[in-house]
Amino acid sequence: TPEIYTLSLHDALPISVAKETSQAAATVLAANVAKMFARCIDPGMGIWYINQDVLPQLLTMTLGDKPIWIPPAATIRDAPPGGYLFGRPVKFLENCQTLGTEGDIQFVNPKGYYAITKTTEPEFASSIHLFFDYGLQAFRWTFRLNGQPFLSGPITPAKGSTTRSHFIMLATRS
Repeated sequence: TPEIYTLSLHDALPISVAKETSQAAATVLAANVAKMFARCIDPGMGIWYINQDVLPQLLTMTLGDKPIWIPPAATIRDAPPGGYLFGRPVKFLENCQTLGTEGDIQFVNPKGYYAITKTTEPEFASSIHLFFDYGLQAFRWTFRLNGQPFLSGPITPAKGSTTRSHFIMLATRS
């Protein structure tokens, strides 16, 4: 079986954006999303990773009379399947926490994470010895990858006091 590793945002020292003072439990507000967007380093490169439990909140979210989430359009060839939130692509992932829990909605700039590989191509091996009696052959491919965040933690801009990071998540709303 292949070994699959996923990046935990807790390894990347993310910024956790606090809920609004009067915010109800298990909700996401347009103000939350706006604050997350503002705290990201180069938000124009960001991607939203969201648990699908958040979708009902997105469907009704507006700033004034304008929706901030745009569903995927069948007429746009390369539209992301999760649509757009504040003009950035949305990807629904079951790895994200459930609605109301820290990590249910994350805004990530992938340029803040560097990955390295040991080789440019996967290593390949085969063996006829596994089930020699049956004439079967086994195959194995190995590709080694490692990485880490570019920054060791959030940064404070030269003009301003609000910290910024490549990894932003919404705090628990209970």
